[in-house]
Amino acid sequence: MIKSTLKVPLKGSFKAFFVTYRLQTFVLLGLIILLSLFFPSGKSLQYAYQLNDIARDPVIAPFTFPILKTEEKLQADLEEARRSESFLFIRSQAVVDSGIARIENFFSKLRAIQGATLALEESRDLVYRYRYEEEFPERFAKYRVDSTALVLLMESFDSQVTFDISEQSWSDFIAQGLSSNLENQIKVDLVQICRNRWAEGILDIPNENITSDEVLVSQGEDGAATVAKPDDFNDLETAWTKARIEITNLYSDENDPRLELSYDLIIEFMQPNLIFDKETTDRRLAAHLDRVPRYQGTVLENERIVDKNTRITQDILQKLNSLAAETSKQEGFEEWWVKILAYAGRMVIIGVVLSFFFTFLLIYRIQIYRNWRMVLLISLIFAVELGLANLFVVQFKFSEYLIPITVAAMTLTILFDARIGFMGTTALVILISILLGNDVDFIIVSLFTSSVAMYNVRQLRTRSQLFITIFSLIGASILVLIGLGLFKHVGWEAFQQDLVFLVVVSVLAPIITYGLVGLIEIGFEITTDLSLLELLDFDHPLLKRLQQEANGTFNHCVVVGNLAEFCAYAIGARSLLCRVGAYYHDIGKIIRPEYFIENQFTNKSKHDTLTRIMSAKIIKNHIKEGLQLAEEYAVPKIVSDFIPMHHGTSLVEYFYRVALEEAKDPSKVDETAFRYSGPKPNTKETGILMICEAVEAAVRSLQDRDMMKIEDMIDKIIKNRVDDGQLDECPLTLDELRRIKGTVDGSSGMLPVLRGIYHIRIEYPEVSLKPESTSAPATAPKPKPSSTEAQASTSGHKKNPAK
Repeated sequence: MIKSTLKVPLKGSFKAFFVTYRLQTFVLLGLIILLSLFFPSGKSLQYAYQLNDIARDPVIAPFTFPILKTEEKLQADLEEARRSESFLFIRSQAVVDSGIARIENFFSKLRAIQGATLALEESRDLVYRYRYEEEFPERFAKYRVDSTALVLLMESFDSQVTFDISEQSWSDFIAQGLSSNLENQIKVDLVQICRNRWAEGILDIPNENITSDEVLVSQGEDGAATVAKPDDFNDLETAWTKARIEITNLYSDENDPRLELSYDLIIEFMQPNLIFDKETTDRRLAAHLDRVPRYQGTVLENERIVDKNTRITQDILQKLNSLAAETSKQEGFEEWWVKILAYAGRMVIIGVVLSFFFTFLLIYRIQIYRNWRMVLLISLIFAVELGLANLFVVQFKFSEYLIPITVAAMTLTILFDARIGFMGTTALVILISILLGNDVDFIIVSLFTSSVAMYNVRQLRTRSQLFITIFSLIGASILVLIGLGLFKHVGWEAFQQDLVFLVVVSVLAPIITYGLVGLIEIGFEITTDLSLLELLDFDHPLLKRLQQEANGTFNHCVVVGNLAEFCAYAIGARSLLCRVGAYYHDIGKIIRPEYFIENQFTNKSKHDTLTRIMSAKIIKNHIKEGLQLAEEYAVPKIVSDFIPMHHGTSLVEYFYRVALEEAKDPSKVDETAFRYSGPKPNTKETGILMICEAVEAAVRSLQDRDMMKIEDMIDKIIKNRVDDGQLDECPLTLDELRRIKGTVDGSSGMLPVLRGIYHIRIEYPEVSLKPESTSAPATAPKPKPSSTEAQASTSGHKKNPAK
């Protein structure tokens, strides 16, 4: 049996465990303390029920308490209070007086402009008449003065009105003017129209902004206030509309220029004269809302609220919620030691639930637990989810189905694996359900939708999975809510709002997760399948160099990648990681490719002129050089670990055997000089690569290979690695090694892949120039090995100094 690294680090004293995992312990203690702040008291949780639940025990009122109004009832009462508190407006005579004065001033300036225009025209005529006379300079000076005066009047006039006086209608009116009688008539008409609207009252806020049923109109600081309906008055838009109708009745001719001119002046000078007193209104409204009672009855001490096994109705639920609220309020007046004990109890319960998940990590995912940064990351996910649950449900009273549980489930699955995702989600759902008062419906919905989400992203390969996940979550939400409705005999109306919330979360959760994973990858140096897919690209600079500078090694890596991927599939390991690790495991050979046989294309070898120790050192150096290249090209650690681990601490066996043969005293040959420095494989994926890399090289060196020889070679290599202790730190079992090997007629493991690579080929005869000799032979001759297949393996064949 292979030794496993799944050592439970509880052997020995607690002190040794704490020293080894002190950072993880501090992180978990901090998480427990933080989560405890989000939880309500245990006393109030015993009254936590949902509508249509069945009471677990009878509930007797421990003290007299008021029954809170339901949210709908309270909002209705508050709305009624808002409607009954009248908006206060002050009728302003100053606005009326100012408007009339502005109209008078407008026409005065208009007459001044018209007079200045006539004076300028007279000056222009005189300048032209006296252009050859001695009086010309005097006339020209007068012309300039009149022109300047008109410009100043026009600028002043334009600055005091909002309409555009350059429009044709106003230009003509200013230039030509009207008779004094008509101008006076227009002025009188405008003043009368404005007075009519001011008499009715013009509000300075739109009618739709008034929420009260009635308004209060004060006739000034000392005047009495009158009560009226908001519709009894006009807002500004309505007043303008009525004024336009009145102007249209006065000037019935559509071509009359006074029609548009008068309407422009109405908009300019008719302003609201009922001014909203917002400060007084808001103060009175706040006082009125404070007087609205929040209670709708009283439950007396020892009064029975609900019997055991009784359905929770809306009235009973409101009483229970009121009791829970009053209990929480009274706990604020308890002794300090009682509060400390209650808080300690919350910490214990939270710690027990968290232990389910983190014990799983400690036993089955020890590599993750050993990394305190990963423990911190998982703790942050728990803290954020519990914080959002407290914020949405406890603080803002939103639906519990807005809590993005599926985001946490998918994030844990993508960052780690589906088992961690499922265990973490289960612990998280239990914690949130306790926070919500043992909400069983929430547990069912959350676990089902999270399981669907995790299934869809367990092997994230394409962006289309994002959309598949969205539709799958929507379908799962509909299915589970229909099931709950049918089981509890609850009408569709009760689940409509919950379904809307679940659909919103179903659409947003995959999108949020996709972006969140990218940020976490950067912040915590985690490599997900999305990053591994990028490393598979043959245009990656490092793979491009390997292909150009060590083409034989590149082809070897691709073949090993195929083998490793199928082996990973056979035992449920990370197949994508195995393929990526295989592509990069020999990148160190880029530095000295000519010293490795797969890159040698002549019968001469660089090792012929070197000592065996020096050859072994050069071969071993491809590990060190590969790690340097991996760091230079920012290859993730989870991939660069394949570089030293695919050899572990095994021997550079060919040169070691040659050294033994050439030595006069074999006992003096230093074995350590021929061993790789390690470390040994410590994951299933690195262990798979070690076996596949050795098998590929060994099988390539076989002469007259067939499946029986290949199978025997695989058995020898696996036995050699086990006997040498290379798999001692790798969590591969004997059963998994058997599945890695596979069967000739199977579809997983190495043997089916090798069967496809080294199948029998027909050896074609030389093509004759004679037409009759071009036909194919009746029988296939025995195949012969090609020269490129004459390589040796680490099992001792003498044609492979590169391995």
